[in-house]
Amino acid sequence: MSNKDLFIEGYISKISKSFSISKDDAFEVFSIAAVLDRSFQDIYGDTIIKGSKDGGMDGVYFQEQGDYYVMHVFQCKQSNSLKPNQIDKFRNDFKDIFINGNQVKRPNIEDLIPKIDEYKQLSAAGYIIEPRLYFLYGGENDNPNYGGNLQAYEAYHDADNGFEIWDSKDLYAKISVLIKAQSKRNKIKFTFTPENSNLTPRDNQALYSYSVQNVRAANFRITAVQLCQLVEAELLTNSNYDFLFSENIRGYLGMRARANKKMSQTIDDPNDAVYFPFLNNGITIICEKLILPSSPQNKEYIIPTTNPVIVNGLQTTRVIYSKFKENPSKIEDVYLNVRLYETDEPNLIDKITDATNTQTPINFRDKVSNKDFNSWTKELFEINDIAYITKRGETFSNRLSKEGKESINSDTVLKYWYASFYEKPEIAKNSISSVLETIYDATNSVNPLNKLFEGSEDSALYSQLLISYKIYKKVQFEKESRKNDAQFIAYADELITYGVYKIIDPDLNKIDDHTALDQAYIKSYETIEKIVQENIQSHKDANKTFSYPGYFKRPKSKVDFNNALGIIEDEDLVHELMTKR
Repeated sequence: MSNKDLFIEGYISKISKSFSISKDDAFEVFSIAAVLDRSFQDIYGDTIIKGSKDGGMDGVYFQEQGDYYVMHVFQCKQSNSLKPNQIDKFRNDFKDIFINGNQVKRPNIEDLIPKIDEYKQLSAAGYIIEPRLYFLYGGENDNPNYGGNLQAYEAYHDADNGFEIWDSKDLYAKISVLIKAQSKRNKIKFTFTPENSNLTPRDNQALYSYSVQNVRAANFRITAVQLCQLVEAELLTNSNYDFLFSENIRGYLGMRARANKKMSQTIDDPNDAVYFPFLNNGITIICEKLILPSSPQNKEYIIPTTNPVIVNGLQTTRVIYSKFKENPSKIEDVYLNVRLYETDEPNLIDKITDATNTQTPINFRDKVSNKDFNSWTKELFEINDIAYITKRGETFSNRLSKEGKESINSDTVLKYWYASFYEKPEIAKNSISSVLETIYDATNSVNPLNKLFEGSEDSALYSQLLISYKIYKKVQFEKESRKNDAQFIAYADELITYGVYKIIDPDLNKIDDHTALDQAYIKSYETIEKIVQENIQSHKDANKTFSYPGYFKRPKSKVDFNNALGIIEDEDLVHELMTKR
């Protein structure tokens, strides 16, 4: 058995035992977790479609990007063969159900309805949804015993346009990348060669440089080929892009993104490509060390750097590199502008990253993961045999996760803390980016929540996060066993969590009393069931359509709950949180 098969089979066996599911279902959890880089618990609890009436889709994950969403849709087959009829069916199922609104009335989609409702609600709210489809299978594209695999792969795989086929080698390679991301970057030394000015022959004007306190900076123009050489140097030394873009706040959006598609068209048109430095904002790079020349050498300036990181310009870099891989001649006459800074000051790096990424909303997940409070939280969760996943790759490198113990992403725990202790279930439901932005801001010394999130060993936060997770776990367990009892339960995780917390709040020590926790859950569940029925009836009376995801994303849902139980929220919530354990 190859190492690939040894590792993948090991993960599948652990997942199967951990969730008491079949090997086929465990393959779904494993493969989707590898693609999304999320914990097995998050994938099992919120991404895979449980049940046989899944409309031909095994998993759906809506990734919020602030003002739009990326919709990741998965079909998983633990088979050795890649069958075109299965690929066609998957693509057609998605198109019929989501894009065309199920006009053909496909049957057997009951288990997919919560994802369909989420899609409809986001569309109605005015969000653009970018779909990305993944066909994941357990075979190998180049297996000589399955000659049709490679042919099917080449015919269907089109990552730039939102359809990807991953075989077991791709999944294993992704795991390897994620595990390596936990290690230290192998040092990169790269020399930039700025282009000379073509305006004034007597003065090269290849760059302008300056310093602000202990930060040195240089601005210049380079060939697109040189940027690709930097990418190839990184791939050769570290085998992946992760370190080169480690401070970047967005992932690659592919050629379907409008800006990237337009950039690609600009490069393809020789008449426009020459104007690329005017049509593109360029890239921003931070490095550990740069050496500035005092004069040209052989009529050229050179700028040696150590460990350059692209903090803004991931999309530009990936589009250009994609063109380079197609045919290097496509970018021979393309140039772009570079802003290069030498600094290792974390706060300044954060500020530069934020300031230079204004064209799309910021993803705070990685930024929050580095904060000190997560170290104490991770320690507390590990004491309780829970893998608290804060960084990319930890699902496959964390000891507890590999042992098949409970594992949960830090942003999920923070989301349910926000829904319960911070008493904002509707925002937790509506926007994970808002949750993480609040947490990130709370690490600032002038923020009212800073005493909780500053990373002090005395903070009350750590026990609050553990209690939030225990309530979340109870809610997920009950959702699985009650999903056929009431339709609302698929949409109400955050409000049920809030309800359980408010009911048990007078004595948080009862969180480990199974009877008390059961009673709190039942009371929260029954209260929400009652207010949902009242709202459905009021919508019928007004001849309006009731939307489950829409209702739970509005403040009215919490107000209705509080009114039903006579709950009065704390007037000075922040002060209360400082000591609540």
